[in-house]
Amino acid sequence: MTVLATRKAPKGARQNARRNVRRVDARDDARRPRTDTPAVPSRRGRRRWLLASGLACAVLLAAGVFWGYGELRSRGLLTVQRIEINGNARIPEGQLLIRLHLPKHASLPELDVQSVSRQLLTHPWVERVAVRRSYPSTLSIRVWERTPRLLLTDAGGTPRWMVDGEGAVLDHPGPADLLQAGESQAEGLLAVSGVPLRGLAPGSRVDPDSIRLALDLAAAWGKPDVSVDLTDPRDPLLLSDGLRIRLGNQGGYDWRLARLEQLRPQLQDMGGKRGTEVDLRYDDRVVAHPL
Repeated sequence: MTVLATRKAPKGARQNARRNVRRVDARDDARRPRTDTPAVPSRRGRRRWLLASGLACAVLLAAGVFWGYGELRSRGLLTVQRIEINGNARIPEGQLLIRLHLPKHASLPELDVQSVSRQLLTHPWVERVAVRRSYPSTLSIRVWERTPRLLLTDAGGTPRWMVDGEGAVLDHPGPADLLQAGESQAEGLLAVSGVPLRGLAPGSRVDPDSIRLALDLAAAWGKPDVSVDLTDPRDPLLLSDGLRIRLGNQGGYDWRLARLEQLRPQLQDMGGKRGTEVDLRYDDRVVAHPL
């Protein structure tokens, strides 16, 4: 038998070989990426992808809306084809429609509703307006009318103008606004004389302070058969039941008028052919004399 002898490597060569060998354990293998698994995009990459997708969808949606709007408008489906007006009791609908200056084939989405409101507010009876679009082709209008509170009369007692509580001149009173039996006072309205009538027209204004003074006097009296003379606003007159009552414009009308109840019998005995004048402007006394 032949024995082959091997020569041993030098000691330095064996140490160099051990240095060049890297140990690999299971943990290193787990950290090493697998070549057969697709790479996962980073968080920044996902954000960019989502942003690009969102922009593309927004552009497509806008293009679709623009195209659809153009198609509807070309077929006349978004033009104003009907106008609905509600809330008008005294105002004929034609008087409101004639104030609307809408362009031909007006587009409902592009219509300026504020401009429509301003046009309707030019009517003297209109106090407030609400305009809204009712798709596909209806313009809905809600109006609130002014309420007449006073009836302005001339020196002879003939009714001339109806006025609301803010002093807005509305219109001449019609037969339905006047009481029967030929009386000059309008039903439910306070007759006021002494207000300058020259230059008044529907839509014009009367001094609001005078209007409030007349209403305060009538409210303090609290009786339906009453009228107010504002010829001298500093010395207004309350006319009721044969009495010509001077109250001044300093307020305190309630307690001043309350003193008349105690003097009612004496005032009736004192009455002249045209009634009795009672002066309540003084705090400590009542002055009365027949007319």
